[in-house]
Amino acid sequence: MKYLNFFRGIFLSLMLFGTSVASAHDFEVDGIFYNIISSESSNFEVCVTYKGSSYNEFSNEYSGSVAIPERVTYNGENYSVTSIEDYAFYKCTGLTSVTIPNSVTGIGNNAFYSCSGLIDVTIGSNVTSIGELAFRNCSGLTSVTIPNSVTSIENGVFYDCSGLTNVIIPNSVTSIGGSAFRGCSTLAGVTIPNSVTSIGAMAFNKCIALTDVTIPDNVTSIGDAAFNGCSGLTNVTISNSVTSIDTKVFL
Repeated sequence: MKYLNFFRGIFLSLMLFGTSVASAHDFEVDGIFYNIISSESSNFEVCVTYKGSSYNEFSNEYSGSVAIPERVTYNGENYSVTSIEDYAFYKCTGLTSVTIPNSVTGIGNNAFYSCSGLIDVTIGSNVTSIGELAFRNCSGLTSVTIPNSVTSIENGVFYDCSGLTNVIIPNSVTSIGGSAFRGCSTLAGVTIPNSVTSIGAMAFNKCIALTDVTIPDNVTSIGDAAFNGCSGLTNVTISNSVTSIDTKVFL
């Protein structure tokens, strides 16, 4: 009997553990999952996250049109929605549009990775950082406006967004990361603002629809293979400020 009770206790513990893991997000409101960042009396903050204990536990937990609110109420407390967690919308192929409110300041790494059905995204005016690979392989995206609050386009943010035809890079951006627009095969026009000082390796690699590129005056370095495979490129203007051009940039 003693051993039976022992194993029964282990079994119940595992059952309870499994239950807690399955609902690892802190709460859900109107189909959006949240984790609490801060619950101090003067600072109630949450981030948008995925359902369950890991980003690949469920699939397509978000679909259709999602409008993230600026504030959400849970257990009588009013929380400000300030960020989107890493992998929050990972491979939600049924997601068609998302509105990110002005309360959000950061979009995590891989946040919308392979959301191939995502057609429209509105990024709030206070977002300062968009994580690496945040919109990678969002093949349905055709146009993106990056807000003036963003200072850096991180590595691979729009990698393989094959439907992207137009992107507006604001004057606040100072660097374009490696593979940022790599594989954006329908990107026909892009204006690199004067604020940019560096263009990372393979930043526009295989953007075959690009025909004209002007490297602005403040750019000092262009990374390896930055425009490699841009077979449609017929005109390139490079300013005298560029002091470093790595190998195979325009091959």
